[in-house]
Amino acid sequence: MKTTLFLKYATLGSMLLIVSACQQVQAVAEPAVLTESSPEVKLELQQQIQKAVGGPLVKLADNVYLFESQIWVESAVLRDDKGRPLDGRHMDLANLFILQIEQGQCQLKHNKSGQLFVLTKAKCMAEKQRFPEK
Repeated sequence: MKTTLFLKYATLGSMLLIVSACQQVQAVAEPAVLTESSPEVKLELQQQIQKAVGGPLVKLADNVYLFESQIWVESAVLRDDKGRPLDGRHMDLANLFILQIEQGQCQLKHNKSGQLFVLTKAKCMAEKQRFPEK
């Protein structure tokens, strides 16, 4: 009887340990690159960046995020009516945006605020998968 009771408790303990370990496994976002680009993907990226920093749509290169998982977006420099930069008015640092993939979902992360934007038009893959030498 003692052996049976011991086996029941040992089995219960093992099951609790396994369940606990399974709950602690979390998906980790990995730096990613786009698998392909299109005007729709570029517009989606511009709109998400605009949500994060405000202002007008930013200008992005056609090959944005195809080779690197990070881009820096500088704030616009305020200018006078003759187009000259206003002294002392440009205080914001550049914003870092990281393309990442988590559980097959392509996301854009604004590093300063930590905001995550799920991308629905963009398809991406882990940067280390496309460029294993990095």
